[in-house]
This record gives sequence, C-alpha cells and structure tokens, in this order.
Amino acid sequence: GYTYHNAVIDGTLKYKLFDGHLSMDDPNIKIKSLDGQFSFANKELAFNAEADLQYIDFKSLGLSKDKLTLAGLFNLNFTGSNIDNFLGSARVYNATLQHEDARLSFDSLTLKSFIRDSIKNLELESNELYARLNGKFNVQQLPNAFTIFLSRYYPTYIKAPNKQVSEQDFAFEIKTRNVDEYIGLFDKRLSGFNNSEISGSIRLRTNELNVSAKVPEFSYAGKVFSGINLKGVGTRDTLYTDITADDIKISDSLHFPDTKLKLISHNDVSLIKLNTSANKTLDAAELNASIQSFDDGIRVHFFPSEFVLNSKKWVLENDGELTLRKNYPIDANEIKFVSGKQEIVISSQMEEETNNVNLVARLQSVVLEDILPFFVRKPNFKGTLTGTAVIRDPFSNPVIRFEGLTDSLVMDGSYMGTVNLSGVADTKTGLVTFKTDTDGKDYAFTADGFYNYKDSTGNRMNINFLGERIRLEALQPYLKTVFSQLAGAAKGNLTIKDNGVEKSITGEVTIDTGTVTVAYTQCRYLISNETLSFGENNIDLGILRLKDTLGNVGTVSGRMEHNFFSEFYFNNMRFETSKLLLLNTTKKDNIQFYGHVIGSALMTMNGPTTDLRMNIDGQPSLLDSSHIYLPTGAEAREGTKIDYIEFIQFGSEMDKATSNSETANILVNLNITANPALKVDVILDEETGDIIKAQGNGKLSMTVGTTEPMSMRGRYELTKGEYTFNFQTFLKRPFTLSQGNITWNGDPYLAIIDIDAEYLAKNVDISSLTVNPEIPTKADVIVKANLSGNLKTPVIDFEFQFNEGSEAGRDFFVTKKLADFKNDQNSLYKQVASLLLLNSFITDQAFLSGQSTFNIAASTVGGIMSSWLTNIFNKELERATKGVISTYIDINPTVNLQSQANQLQANVRAGLKIFLSSRVNVLVAGNYEYNNPYVLQQNRSGLFTPDISLEWLLNKDGSLRVIGFNRTSIDFTSSQRNRSGVQLAYRKQFDKITDIFKSRKKIQERDATKYRVISADAGTISPADTTLIKKDSINRVN
Repeated sequence: GYTYHNAVIDGTLKYKLFDGHLSMDDPNIKIKSLDGQFSFANKELAFNAEADLQYIDFKSLGLSKDKLTLAGLFNLNFTGSNIDNFLGSARVYNATLQHEDARLSFDSLTLKSFIRDSIKNLELESNELYARLNGKFNVQQLPNAFTIFLSRYYPTYIKAPNKQVSEQDFAFEIKTRNVDEYIGLFDKRLSGFNNSEISGSIRLRTNELNVSAKVPEFSYAGKVFSGINLKGVGTRDTLYTDITADDIKISDSLHFPDTKLKLISHNDVSLIKLNTSANKTLDAAELNASIQSFDDGIRVHFFPSEFVLNSKKWVLENDGELTLRKNYPIDANEIKFVSGKQEIVISSQMEEETNNVNLVARLQSVVLEDILPFFVRKPNFKGTLTGTAVIRDPFSNPVIRFEGLTDSLVMDGSYMGTVNLSGVADTKTGLVTFKTDTDGKDYAFTADGFYNYKDSTGNRMNINFLGERIRLEALQPYLKTVFSQLAGAAKGNLTIKDNGVEKSITGEVTIDTGTVTVAYTQCRYLISNETLSFGENNIDLGILRLKDTLGNVGTVSGRMEHNFFSEFYFNNMRFETSKLLLLNTTKKDNIQFYGHVIGSALMTMNGPTTDLRMNIDGQPSLLDSSHIYLPTGAEAREGTKIDYIEFIQFGSEMDKATSNSETANILVNLNITANPALKVDVILDEETGDIIKAQGNGKLSMTVGTTEPMSMRGRYELTKGEYTFNFQTFLKRPFTLSQGNITWNGDPYLAIIDIDAEYLAKNVDISSLTVNPEIPTKADVIVKANLSGNLKTPVIDFEFQFNEGSEAGRDFFVTKKLADFKNDQNSLYKQVASLLLLNSFITDQAFLSGQSTFNIAASTVGGIMSSWLTNIFNKELERATKGVISTYIDINPTVNLQSQANQLQANVRAGLKIFLSSRVNVLVAGNYEYNNPYVLQQNRSGLFTPDISLEWLLNKDGSLRVIGFNRTSIDFTSSQRNRSGVQLAYRKQFDKITDIFKSRKKIQERDATKYRVISADAGTISPADTTLIKKDSINRVN
C-alpha cells in the first residue's frame, strides 16, 4: 500500500460523530481543506463535508497505469458504505483533470442516488456523460447479471457465475457527448463513441434481456465503424441480434458501406447472415453460415452464398466446412469459390514427412484487377494469377508458402507477359522472401530479396533487380508533371533497400532507345545508349545527348533528388542546344500561346515539384521556319494558367478524399529573342479571322504557372507582314504591314499596339466622288489603316490615298470628299466597309439618267459585285438544293377613280432569294409599274425597275443584319433614281402589339406550345422535311 505523509486532523469525536478539519500535503496528494461531519452512529455511515483538493496523482498512488491528475472542489452529502447502499449526492466541481499533461474536457461530476415511487434511482452526470439505473439492481453484481444470459447462449466460451445473483430487474441508459479522449484511457487502440446512446433492461425472473445502441462512430486498431445501430433481444436460451453499419473502413482502399449482420445464437451455435458491399470494387456480398463454438476454436459451415466483385458474380458453393481448433488438426472441406473460369478452392492437406495438416488454397486464373485494389492501389496491375498457397501451422506460428505465375501481366499499361513468382512469409519473424522472373518481349528481368515487416535492426528490405529488358513507360506515373510521355527500352541493375527509416534505390540503368515528351513544350526527343546513375535518393543524368524528330542535337545534365520516387526535387537540371525543336504545341495544348519553334536554347529546372521553376532562354534559327500564335479572344483570356498539363502527386496515389500530399506546382519563365525567321500571328478575332501576321525583331518574356496567371513583357518591332481582314470567311482583304510595334507590359491582352497597314483596292468606282468629267471613273485606291490601343480593344483608323501620278489624287472634288470622310468617322467606316465589300464608294445623292433603268441597274451590279456575285449565283443555281433558292411575288392592283377611264393601276413585286450560307443572303428583285401616273408622263404604260441587295446576318436569328443594296425607283421628276449604300437593320417578328415588349425567350415558349403539331403517331421527320422546316424558319426571319 501507499503511505501518506503530512496529514493534519483537527476536530472532535463525540457520540460517534466526528466534526472537524483535515488537510494533507503529500507529494502525490494535496488537500487544502476537508471540513465537515462524519457519523458512525447508525448502521450506514453518514457524510456531510466540503473539500478543496488541490492535487492528486493517481499513477503515483498506484490507482492508474497512466499519468492522471485531478484537482477540484468536493461537496459530499450522503449515507452508505458502498455504491449499493449509497443514498444522497457526491459532487465535484470547478475541476481540472489531466491525462499525460493534456487537459481533458472535465469540469464537474455528480453522483446521485434516491428513491422515487419505491423505485431506486442511481444517476451519474458530468459535462460529457449521463448514465442512469432504475429498478431493482445490485451494482456490484451487474457483470454477473449479464454473464448469466451470455452463458446460456455461449456455454463453452462463457461460464455461469459460481455465486448466486440477487434478483435484478432494472433499466439502464447511457448518453455520451464528447467522450473520445476518455475512451483511450481504457484502451489506446479504442476511440470515438461521441454522442452515442445505449439503453436496455434486464429481468432475471422472466429471462428477458434487451439492449439497443446508436453509435455515430468509433474506431479500434485503425478500423473505423460509422453509423452503428444495434438491437439485441435475449430469451432464456436464444439471443437475436441485428447490427447495421453505414460504413466500415478497413483501410484507405477498403470500405464496407451499408453493412447488415443478423445473428441467432443458441447453445454455442450462431446462424449468421451478412450483407455488405465495398466501394469501387465489391458491388454486393451475401454470406450465410453457421458457426459452432468450441473451447479451443470454431467450426464454420457455409450455406450457399455469393458476392459480386468488379461486376463479376462469385458463388460460394453449398456445404463447405472449415474447422479451426488448437487441439485438433485443421480441417477444410469443399470450400469452393467460383466465377466463370476463376476458382479459389480451400482444403486441408497432410504433410507426408511430419504428418502436420496444412491449409491449402488453390487459385486458378484469378483476375488481379478484381482482387488487388483491396490491398494495392499503385502500381495498377492487370492479368490472371494461378498458383498454390500453403499455410502451415495456422494457429501458433503461421508460415505461408506460395508458388505460381501471373499470365498476361500488365503494370500501369505496360505489358510484361508471364511472370513467375515464389515466396515464403513467416508470420512469427515477419520475414518475407521472394523470387520472380520473366522473359517476355518487352520485359525480361529477375528479382529476389526479402522484406521483414517486424525488423528492428535497420535491415528491413533488400531486393536485387537485374533487368535485361525493361520499358521506360513504367516511370511515367512518377514523372508525369514534367514529361507528358515516356517510352522506350532500357536495361540495368538496381538494388532496393529499406533501413526502417527510409527506402533507397541504387544502381545504373542504360537507355537503349527511348523517347521523352516535355509536358509544357510538347517537344518529343529521342535518347539512345545513355546511362542514368541511381544514387541514394537521387538520379544523376550525367550528360545525356538527345535528338529531336528532325535530327537536331541537344544535351541534358543535372540530378533529380527524391524520397523513393516521391517528393521530387530538380537540382540544376540544364538543357542546352544550338539548334533543336523548342516548341511544338497546338491550340489544344495551350489556348494562350502555341506554335512551332526551332532554335538555340538554354533551359534550367530547379526546385521541388511543389515549387518548380523552369527557365527557358531561346532564339529561333535563322535557317528554319518558326511560327507562334497569340490568341487574344475571350476563350484565351479565360485560360490564364497552365491547366492543360495534368499535375499529379509523386509516388503512390490515393483517393482524393484520403490523400493529404502536397500539390505539384510549376512556374515557367520563357524568354525569346525574336528575329525575322520567327513568324508571329496575333489573332485579334478568331471568329471573323482578323489576324496580324508579322515578322520582326524583339525580346519577349513570358511567365505562366499552375497558380500564376500568364504575363508577358517585351517589345516586338515589325519589319513585314500583313493584317488580314476576313469578312464572314468568304471575303478576305489582306492589308500589308508597313511598320509598327507591339509592347507587352504584363497582361498579354493589354499589349500596346501601333501598327500601320495598307490595302490596294483596284478599279474602284470613284464617280460619286467628283463632278469633273475629265477624271476617270475607275482608279486604284489605297486604304491605309492604323491599329492602336491594346490587343483586347484595338482602335482602327482609316485613310484613303491614290497612287502617285493618279489624276484622281490631284482632283479638288476628290480631295475634298476624302477629307470629309476623314472628318466624319461614321461616314469613313461606311466607305471602308463598302470599298472592302463592294469595291465601290457609296452616296445617297447620285442621280443617274440617260439610260434605261434596267440597263443602269445591270451595269451597276456588274461593276459593284464584279465576278464574285456572278460566280456564287451561278454555283448555287447549279446545285439547286432545297432551301438554297426561294422566290416571291406580290401584286397590288388599284383602280384610279379620278381618271376618266377608271384605269387599272398595279404594282407587281417579285424576287429571287439566294441563301449563300446561314448568315449571307442575296436578293435579286424588281418592281413592275402598270399605268403609274409618273410612268405615263414618259408615254409608257409600264416600267420595270430592278433591286439587288446583299444581307449579312450578324446573329443567329437574323434580327440584326448589315445590308448592302442597289435600288431603283421612279418619282415625280419623271426620271429613275438609283441608290447604293450600306445599312444596319434590326427586325423583330410579332403576332401582337404586346409582343414588341416581350423577350424572345417568352415568345418562343408560347409558340412552342401553340404550334406543336407533330403528334406522337406522326412518325419520324425525314431529312428533306427537316430541310423544309429550316427553310421555312429562315423565310419567317427574313
């Protein structure tokens, strides 16, 4: 026992009543004061006292195995000598409880015992726990009360109490809050049980046992059980138990969600029915069996059961039986799992030399990808396994021996063929020895060694690997951040060791022939007969020579440090070349910056994969063609980071939900010294085809990373090139670049531009610009354009000029007209659009006379549209495809009542509409006036006036469009008026006046309901019908 020191007692004892004070200053218990009364007068002791406990060390006093200390204030007011005759209350408050120097969530604890309605109640409550007993009970005999019931269900395992148990008829209830830190005090492997509820009752007289429990989560030895619900009902000889679990986590890769277990236990025999499933691999499982208990083991009899593994149904055939007993040989009989050609047969077999009985499992064509994901996530193995596993001495010191082979083995996509495997695992020592070899087309190697999972001497693993033929693709999962593709063949000798602290791999690997593709540049390089040296935790490249696909040569040097192929660190890796393929990306690889560049370069890589820096300095070769593209549209601006490279963690890969590894991060700094051999296309608008194609000189610096937005700096001086104005893909107008520059200061889409370009329009009709009859009506016109502002919102200014020596350039009227255009931006843009689209200047004040209206219109169309419209028109007519050509006619007759003859007057309008594309329409039409008063002034009864227009639909529904037109009409001047021009029109079709103020979406929803005429039995719509429907829709829009 423990001897207490420095105790002071001061008080009086009279008539078996002590009234006084106690204090103690022991090294392991300090009581500042204990004041009160203690009565011994009655049969039961009576206490009424207050105490101030400043410190108590339960471990030092021999009351706890772990270091556990308590301090607090006590209030004691009860009678009784033990828990069963306890009445009253005992309370501790303002308490501090510490376990191994960590403070536990504990502030107060109250124990109360009282009698209500002749029923005894015992309650225990703290800030994290509430427990209650009520009824007839004896706390000291509670374990024996439960043992009585259990001994009837499992008499072999659990013996009935030797002493008689008093009558027990009570109910109990336990509710927890945050008790996780307390649970570990009982067993360090156990945790959880927060917010749990356990309740039940025992009635010995009527042989009734009821238990129910709800446990949100608990874990034991790393196994996590979630959403547990238990219901147990016991009678005199049978226990019925239902258990459900939302999830049972065995490991990161093995879960059993939605598990249900039913047990019926009677006289050492339990009937079980287990239903469960597992994530990703095990779809469903049902196990039916009976388990008979012995004092030295069990016997399991299997009833028909099945489970679905990776969509394959496995059947456990009927009447298989397994007996595992310490005092008898193991016995396995007819335990057979079958799924198609796959078989696993478990039996027992006696050794001839020793007469020992071993457990034998024979595997036939077992699919690895169905089984291994439960145990190994990476590498990814595929193939079939055939072999025999013998388990010797399964109860005391099991030793497992395996001999077999894998057929058509594939590791991470690399085919290895047939691989032989043999090994022995001693569970007593933890030593696993193995040997494997293969001699396939792509892989030929031998490996042998050992792994001791119980080692404490620093020699846990040693594996010798000799490879005659191995594929580089096996390294792809570990180097994918930097190299998007690895391929080729190698050979080498490697040794893998594990000292219990870290693993290492040493040796040399020679690459016979290989290819590597750099992820960022998408350049593919060839490697031949080069050696890599594997040191402890590093790979030394030495100086590797590599070639691009064009035969150009470069070198790579440096080291890659790693922690057994995880936590890679690139140490001064250098890539140097005087001429090599440096960039080979497309829009699919990088929407912001792509192209094809050949030149000299120096690239360095330094840092860990979580903060990798790649610096590239390059210059295009003057003797080769290089071309890069810089889109500036919205699609490019949305992708301002490197998201086309797939970054993964190095080393073994786990589910996202369970992985806590650091994310790979790369920052690329690219410096290019541009020269005229490098073509640069700045794509202003990809949809319309507005592109600046330039060549020049300059230094450009670009930065882009996994988490960094793309930035660009430098000045690019243009020496030659062109600016292509593209009208709806069918009309291209190339402007020749004369001079200019582009300056980047960070944001690549806010680059400052100052570019001059010009376009030569030949044989332009300039008759509307002058009244001088001596000036030719046709002349070449130079359209000069200046692009300024920034790439995101460029500003384009235009100016018209004539060639030197041109008479039109010296004409006063022409010069004045061009100056007016320059001063009126709106008018200037109209003239530029007309010139580029129709090769003509436009005016609303040109009156033509002296020719028939029809001839004037025809000649004007021929001059404006030239051969382009004629070719398109004839081509569409020749095709004669539905929906391409449509016509219309509109007759409006009237009677002139003021005329003495009441003459009939009429206006006939007819036209031919040609759909060049979904966005471009041509309308050739005419009006015929009969008995029009203005026509009669010319002594003619009828007159035909033609119209021609070209429409470009700016949006899909055609409500917004640009129209170029040439129209002819007659008026009171008794002459024909011809008008040419360009207009912007907006159209909206509506059935009611109120539709003007409704959105297109609401009108479409109404029409879809109103005009739904195709019933369910109308059959399918033929392609021809679809064309007609589309055509009708276009006609409605137009």
